[in-house]
Amino acid sequence: MIFVGTMCDGGACPPGLLVNHLVSDASYQTGLSGMLGGERSAEIYYVVGTANSNILTSLGWMTMNHNAGAKAILDLTYGEFVDLNADFTPSATKFIVNVASGDMYAGPRPVPCTIAVTSARGTPQEATTGVTINLINDGDYDFPFAGFSGVDFSDVDMISYRFDASNVSSVDFGIGPLKTDGTTVPAEESTWGKVKSLFR
Repeated sequence: MIFVGTMCDGGACPPGLLVNHLVSDASYQTGLSGMLGGERSAEIYYVVGTANSNILTSLGWMTMNHNAGAKAILDLTYGEFVDLNADFTPSATKFIVNVASGDMYAGPRPVPCTIAVTSARGTPQEATTGVTINLINDGDYDFPFAGFSGVDFSDVDMISYRFDASNVSSVDFGIGPLKTDGTTVPAEESTWGKVKSLFR
């Protein structure tokens, strides 16, 4: 689990009483079998209140949870430190974000999800483009590759997902496996705390 605000994290607390993360909390994992690129990083940013993110191993979901009145931002990145060198062109045409369960519809309280893709990193042809869609209801949200202007999908080096709940409060949701229509970008059943190199 990664969190911002004040809570018991199960590591420093207990034996401590509470832990405060009033800027951000992050985790980096590597050597993940079946993971695109084998590594991912996650960072949650404080806005107000207490929020957390974790992996529900029984469902394979990534969750983002807020206490009453809380707001936060969550970034999930594949290929942040090691180029993915992924070729999506043989079969894929879009990214798919599945909201497996959420309460953004109440209000409604839309949560913008931005996918940013970098191709040919470190070369003169390097390009980064982001596409944003508001998540409101449960179900699939499509991010067609055609919307990522300038990105070469035969040489994708980094993919990042931002879930921005900074302008709404108290939302909770679970995201199913991150995937394309041709290739899955799986959330391995593991907790962020398994490798927590940036804990405090």
